Amino acid sequence: MKSGKHRVSLLILLCLMVVGLAGCHNKAYSQSIEKGLNAVAENKYQKALTYFDNALAQKPKDEKAQAYRDQTQAYLTTTSELKAGKVKTALTTVDKGVKITNGATSLTNKLKQLKVTVTSDYQEYQQLSDDVKAQLKVKNGNYSADVLKRCAAINWDKKPYLKPLKAKVKQLLTAAKKAKTNMKVSAAEAKRAAALRRKIAAAKNKWNMAALDDVPDWFILALFADDSDVDDAAEELDDEYADQADDNDDYSDRDEQTTDSNDDTNDTDADSADDDEDSNRDDADDSETQSDDDYDDDTDSESDDDDYDTDDQYDDDDDYDDAESLLNPAPVQPSVADRLFASASC
Repeated sequence: MKSGKHRVSLLILLCLMVVGLAGCHNKAYSQSIEKGLNAVAENKYQKALTYFDNALAQKPKDEKAQAYRDQTQAYLTTTSELKAGKVKTALTTVDKGVKITNGATSLTNKLKQLKVTVTSDYQEYQQLSDDVKAQLKVKNGNYSADVLKRCAAINWDKKPYLKPLKAKVKQLLTAAKKAKTNMKVSAAEAKRAAALRRKIAAAKNKWNMAALDDVPDWFILALFADDSDVDDAAEELDDEYADQADDNDDYSDRDEQTTDSNDDTNDTDADSADDDEDSNRDDADDSETQSDDDYDDDTDSESDDDDYDTDDQYDDDDDYDDAESLLNPAPVQPSVADRLFASASC
């Protein structure tokens, strides 16, 4: 009798343990579902996926947890495909996600909103693809201004779903640039383009006003059509008009070289002029010195003549005196001693 009661007690204990374990599993499951939905509300889909996996670990065959997980995975896969440029595949994936049954209402609404975005992206992709394909067939250079503006305005980082068309878009823009398409813009647009050029030139990049003047107004305007900043605009210019800036740099270098050459030439000319001036001064000094020497020589020569003439004159006078004395001898005056002797005798 006691053994029977003991068995009953064991059975009751086992039941209580099973119920307790089931309760623990249910609590963990519920918490995982709740936390997963909260993560969805915060747009933390990878975190939500982990919580729904935890819920499935508690209840492997639970249809609700599986549906929540499938919806979350569809959202993550769609965004990943868009970033990879697989817009058509992304449209298929999100469409399947919207059709999942037994899912969470919040996830269904999120997927519907995503489908609207993906559909719009796909339409933009398809329209651009058709337009670019048609423009690449143009042979006379008469390209569509609207298509070129849209192509030039693409921000590839913000619109990764268009990346499969990037090569064709660049091919078209290059062809249009070579054709030197001159698309007319309004006076107001031209004024804004001029202001945008100054804005780009003021930033720290290789673009200056001389290089930007050769970029069409429509392209400058297209660079800022999607509210791109100056750095983004400079990158687009580097992609499409890099040779324009390089050519301008070459011209600047050549101008600087020419200026330096002119400066060197001017310096050389100045030095030559100084040398010439010094040479002229030396020649002048030599000339003056020679003149002085010549003058001195003339003066000396004249002095010699004067001396010669004077000597002759003096010689002539002396000769005259000598002749006069012979013809009319001067009376001899008595010496002082004779006169004293004479006065003493008297």
